[in-house]
Amino acid sequence: MGFADRIKAWFKGETKPAKAAKPAASTPASRQAVKELEGFLEGRDGVEGFVEPATTVYPTTLLLVAGDGEYLRRPILDRDRARKLCERHSLPLYDAAKVGYPKRMRDYDRGIRREAIQLEDLPPWPGDDDPPDA
Repeated sequence: MGFADRIKAWFKGETKPAKAAKPAASTPASRQAVKELEGFLEGRDGVEGFVEPATTVYPTTLLLVAGDGEYLRRPILDRDRARKLCERHSLPLYDAAKVGYPKRMRDYDRGIRREAIQLEDLPPWPGDDDPPDA
């Protein structure tokens, strides 16, 4: 509560100014956000987690990036909760401020799809596959 708020309240005849509601960005992760993160994990392969630090505008967030580059970002209470969520689903967790974001995420935004390599696409193994003569 700043000086200007006190002056406005005094002019209105209030003894205390009304408390301003917190912006939505500062609210911690809801159960719905955690459900959405877990739902994202269900149908995707190669998912990695990136924890993003809180800023003046946004709270701490967890960014999940799938193997094809699709991603989902939701608020999370703190780094420890992000770590626990990733451990529960056996996901690697990185600090986005230190390692940055994967290229496949930017490619996904541009519409570039990475082709998945299947076992049938690989050439035969050059090793000796014949059993030794006994």
